[in-house]
Amino acid sequence: MMWYENEKPHPSKKEENDGADQANTAAPYGISSIGSSFPANADPTKAFEEDEALPGGKASPEEIEVLQKTIKQLEEKANLNYDRYLRALAELENYKKRMNRDRTEMMRYAGEDLLVEILPVVDNLERTLEHTRDSTDVRRVMEGVQLIYKQFITSLEKSGVSRIDKAPCVFDPAVHQALQRVEDKSVPDDTVVEILQKGYTLNGKVVRPAMVKVAKH
Repeated sequence: MMWYENEKPHPSKKEENDGADQANTAAPYGISSIGSSFPANADPTKAFEEDEALPGGKASPEEIEVLQKTIKQLEEKANLNYDRYLRALAELENYKKRMNRDRTEMMRYAGEDLLVEILPVVDNLERTLEHTRDSTDVRRVMEGVQLIYKQFITSLEKSGVSRIDKAPCVFDPAVHQALQRVEDKSVPDDTVVEILQKGYTLNGKVVRPAMVKVAKH
């Protein structure tokens, strides 16, 4: 076999014409056909924009007018709610100030009711001192002082004050303060046997515990 027998023969004129016809036939389906579908001065970036004629495109003037009215109504409602919020906030601040002022006034004049009850006692005490200043009748003076004392205790009770003066009783650290412990087997251990100083409560709250003696075994 000769070396030139392995070479591929050149195509004939008919084969070249057939190849050109096939290329022309495939052209409409290729890139050149896509490019030919746009005008020469068209912008290819606009190819995927929304079509205004399709649903979801540009709103009509009627739709725009409805939207504008809705927005205006919502803005008016929002402004109204904001105004109500500011008024409520101002009222709350005024309420807090008023409560603080009332609390301060109440604390300042908390003892007014008690003072009203005690003033008559002071008046009677002054009268007693005036009438017994030159008196030598000790019994009469003691009777006057006793009456004033009872009146004073009554005034305290009306104001919610109670005495802690019961003995003997079980020692209670909530209302008693032990000053002494004494040997006394006649009563149970930790029993209050004597009140050294009376205690007082105000509406159930211990203002001053009672000073007491407590028995021990």
